[in-house]
Amino acid sequence: MKAAIVKGKGKIEVEEIPKPQPGPGMLLLKVLYCSICGSDVEKLYSPTWDTAPEVMKAIHVNSILGHEYVGRVEEIGSGVTGWKVGERAVDLHIACGKCFYCLRGMSDLCMQGRVRGHPYDGTPSPIPGPPRWGAFTEYVIRPAISRLKVPDNIPDQEAAMTEPLATGVTGVLAGGVKIGDSVVVIGVGHIGAMVLAAAKAAGAAPLIAVDLQQERLEAAKKVGANIVINASKTDPIKEVVSITEAGADIVIIAVAGNAPGVIEQAFEMVRYHGRVIIIGNSAPATLPTGKWMTKEVRIEGAVHMGESMIPSLALLQYGRVNIKPVLTEVVPLAEIQRGFESLRMGKNIAVLIKP
Repeated sequence: MKAAIVKGKGKIEVEEIPKPQPGPGMLLLKVLYCSICGSDVEKLYSPTWDTAPEVMKAIHVNSILGHEYVGRVEEIGSGVTGWKVGERAVDLHIACGKCFYCLRGMSDLCMQGRVRGHPYDGTPSPIPGPPRWGAFTEYVIRPAISRLKVPDNIPDQEAAMTEPLATGVTGVLAGGVKIGDSVVVIGVGHIGAMVLAAAKAAGAAPLIAVDLQQERLEAAKKVGANIVINASKTDPIKEVVSITEAGADIVIIAVAGNAPGVIEQAFEMVRYHGRVIIIGNSAPATLPTGKWMTKEVRIEGAVHMGESMIPSLALLQYGRVNIKPVLTEVVPLAEIQRGFESLRMGKNIAVLIKP
């Protein structure tokens, strides 16, 4: 079968590799679509690719990326119940059931497992079976116990976006968004648009999108933003404070690429007793601790590790979100390098790879 293999910094090539066979408890899934995550782009073009020690690298040569996907069951391993050939699945997470977090009911933070098919790097799996390579390939093997069935009425392309939508849901839940809360999303690319969709479903009003690219802001309007602010043309802090009178209730940071000054910006545009949620890779920040104390702002990070997949599927199933404006291009697996380049250069919002 064909698979996209990492060959070095900024290089990914399609090669033939053996098609896996499902062992006991496993499912063989035919990958229908897999979206390129911003983290995939960051890993492939990492500035520390040539300088970081091997054990510290985000990915390695011969890794297979891809975790935002939907697959169709092709074969079922022995001992598996509750699944039929032809049903579609998305990843939940893989956990050992024995570590500190698993024993405390936080299996999404499993200390031994990797989630959602992150690139195989030779690390032993907590669950026996073939390497859990990513989904930029024609087929993947996954444990049946940690898959979710995709409802029949969700189109394949939208189903592939369940995982990034779950990241948006995680940010909204972490922020405690309620009906009528003013919410600002800084960075409305691939993940930021999913935050907007989830915040709209949660009842945020007004819902404000901030970005530097007008094309993304136009898509943000279609996804659900009430107000868009182009930070290259106006001061977003002044705009947000003016619109909300005192500052936003919640600011969710969804930028990528270690964007500088974003956390400081969010801190200034959130109201007293407000909340700042970080789900993007912002640059290190310096905040005035005295002002932080008096504003009593809560700042926390949030990362989707599987628990938000179920509500995300429900949002898609019942039409509570519109994510179609974000799906800007479908690229065949053979042209995956072009798909990565288009995202790195800011020419697309979300790219779906079709094996």
